[in-house]
Amino acid sequence: MTELEQRTGAPVGSAGVVVRPGRPSDARSFLEAFRSVAEERRFIQSERLDRTPRFYRRRFRRPWSQSAAHLVAVEDERVVGGLSIHRLDDHPATKHVATFGMFVVSSHRGRGIGAELLKEAVAWAERVGVRRVELTVYPHNDRARALYRKFGFVEEGRLVRHAKKSYGYEDEILMALWLGPTP
Repeated sequence: MTELEQRTGAPVGSAGVVVRPGRPSDARSFLEAFRSVAEERRFIQSERLDRTPRFYRRRFRRPWSQSAAHLVAVEDERVVGGLSIHRLDDHPATKHVATFGMFVVSSHRGRGIGAELLKEAVAWAERVGVRRVELTVYPHNDRARALYRKFGFVEEGRLVRHAKKSYGYEDEILMALWLGPTP
């Protein structure tokens, strides 16, 4: 049992919602939730999901390691949000950097679920020695950008035409959080 599982016996963020590491039994529900957000074509890069429940069952067999954490927000055994954070690579020059992607289904936005997922992701990063956490977010996603700023993320630049979508290219804002000592 991970530290997160030990700490998350009670609902967090929203009445009845629990944030915890993903479990193989979450795979089908996770994919359904992820797909519903992807189909909105507004908040995450993915528009179509090619992964199968089998892929996520395998991923969730080991949801917490030194290189990655895969979290879910669950209400009544139904996944309503997810976050995956992982180190960019094992190269000595960038081993301290991690990136993440997160989603919350439309019916559960604005209830603090994203903040709880993000809090656990940052805790994972600190425990495994990650010093820089970065992400990209669409410029129109004001609520997400505000949430990231609350956690101390700063905007570092704009990636012009960074994401190729079915309707064209989207710019993305690069944001990062420094967790290490300030030089």
